[in-house]
Amino acid sequence: MEAQKPQPAYPDLPRKLSALIRLPTISAFKPEEENEQAFSDLKDKLAELFPKVHATMEKEEPSPRALLFTWKGMDPSLKPSLLCAHFDVVPAKDDNTWKHGPFSGDIAEDAVWGRGAQDIKVLLSSILEAAETLILEGFKPKRTIYLAFGGDEEVGGLRGAGAIGALLASKGVKASFLIDEGGPISLGMLSFVRRDLALVGVAEKGYIDLVLRAKGEGGHASMPPKRTAPGNLARAIVALEAKPSKARLTKTLRSFLIKLAPESAQPYRFLFSNLWLTAPLILTAFGAAPTTNALIRSTNAVTMLAGSPKENVLADYAEATVNVRILPGESSASVIERIDSLVRPFGVEAKAKREGHAVEPSDESGTDHEGWRFIEAALAASHPETACVPFLFSAGTDTKHYRNVVEAMYRFTCLPQTKEDLAGVHGDNEKVRLSDLDRCVLFYVKLIASL
Repeated sequence: MEAQKPQPAYPDLPRKLSALIRLPTISAFKPEEENEQAFSDLKDKLAELFPKVHATMEKEEPSPRALLFTWKGMDPSLKPSLLCAHFDVVPAKDDNTWKHGPFSGDIAEDAVWGRGAQDIKVLLSSILEAAETLILEGFKPKRTIYLAFGGDEEVGGLRGAGAIGALLASKGVKASFLIDEGGPISLGMLSFVRRDLALVGVAEKGYIDLVLRAKGEGGHASMPPKRTAPGNLARAIVALEAKPSKARLTKTLRSFLIKLAPESAQPYRFLFSNLWLTAPLILTAFGAAPTTNALIRSTNAVTMLAGSPKENVLADYAEATVNVRILPGESSASVIERIDSLVRPFGVEAKAKREGHAVEPSDESGTDHEGWRFIEAALAASHPETACVPFLFSAGTDTKHYRNVVEAMYRFTCLPQTKEDLAGVHGDNEKVRLSDLDRCVLFYVKLIASL
């Protein structure tokens, strides 16, 4: 006799998430390029799907791309907390390469499919479902809880989380901690670790796009000079890639390795437990693979190239865009200075591609803060098989807009994910398993209840 599947604890969530995915809330750097109707429809849909939240909490819209819900606490002496997510998504390159359409919201093959299934309408809907459930049970929080949802995270978050952060700052809010999207529950990504790892981002790398520009003489390609602008640019890029930034163990990485040690098989347990001795060896080993190399240094990636507009015309300029992720302890200014010094000998200049758009690395939040303890306890209830470890998050989030209103910031997406699952984020066939949705909501139920 075939065993029956357990009944979901939150059976309406797949339908709700599906409805949100069907709204193509694709953000753009230019607001006029966005589908305003989709964003408006999403707000209406949230009111329909989560009526208790809307009836119980104060809702504010500090901008058309920002939603802030205030769940008033009973004890004003307790510092508030923020639960964050964003409701915008990136576009799909080619609908035909998807098994289920990127905005179909199909519930099929034990999963919900489409943009936002992982990044990050899944957290938006899970937070609201958890709050809806607790309100129906008569729960009232002791401390004030803010639900902060931005609608332009994928393009920097200025209109969304930026507006929310400014509003909270104007009210004098100083929260204890926030939790936003971030590291997943890693499934089998480290072969020497005996348990699944909940990778809670306690720090975030900075971000800046640089442009490397070489000037040329132009003219007809039949009579080229000895050195062309593209040639000089190429030499500069080779020099840049040949001399990466200095590797080092940050406070966050040290904490990660120390927490990882008891979960690891030998000889890794010894290596991670004795960093005073083994740090040079670890730095060498981590530098060998892209995923771990990003944890020990600021990284440079040449992503775009431009030059002559025609095959037989010499380029009067050539330029490359370099995407830089900045390790905590460094700054955008130090990065520009270092890269410019490397490319100058080749007649190439390095400067910020967009002035004012640099994001400095975040401070490193501690594992001794109450926010970490709340997260760890909620995970013990929702995913008891996991080990909770601090992590350096390499991608960008909305947390940068809340630096002035919270003590500590944590970045965690409560979904078990394999390498294949992660490939769906900003890629094809993004989906979330139905079995994972229940436990994601449970995580937020336990977290909110503990607050």
